Amino acid sequence: MSEMVNQIEIWSDLNYSHPKSNKGDKFMKKRQKLSASLEDYLEAIYLISREQGEARSREIIEHLGVTGPSVTEALQLLSEKGLVNYAPYEAITLTPKGETIARDVLYRHETLRDFFIDVLGVDPKIADEGACKMEHAASPGIIERMVKYTRYLKDECNEHGCDKVHCFGNYLKEEEKYQKAAK
Repeated sequence: MSEMVNQIEIWSDLNYSHPKSNKGDKFMKKRQKLSASLEDYLEAIYLISREQGEARSREIIEHLGVTGPSVTEALQLLSEKGLVNYAPYEAITLTPKGETIARDVLYRHETLRDFFIDVLGVDPKIADEGACKMEHAASPGIIERMVKYTRYLKDECNEHGCDKVHCFGNYLKEEEKYQKAAK
């Protein structure tokens, strides 16, 4: 199946402490090879379960816009890897290892989306779509650097009373005018 063939080596630290937790920052102790598609399934199961208490195949189909056979194949693979508890026609749950990876994927997604919106001034819908594509390739080190840069800008703005995001937005508008005038 094509969506699962394209393997991307991602950083899934099974000892990863979510940066918003009080456990510290442990990164990249272990690498696990998952396709972007399988990461999306873990993230979807996590989000659906968080909203509705449990996840079922039909909800995953709706959430990801995929077919039933694709969901079945993905769930079987995730089950074999010890990341989900899956039995046909039953609720699907994440194992502790699966939840850790799902939370990491979601954290990368939200961090990228927020960076695109808050720092680069990208439209929220476009930012979300871009984050969904990039979340699978960004290492924890890159994500953490983006978080620190965003905090730096916000702290800098508070300290000096300026709005760097607004200033950057004005810069982009001026650049756009310049490029149109040059044509």
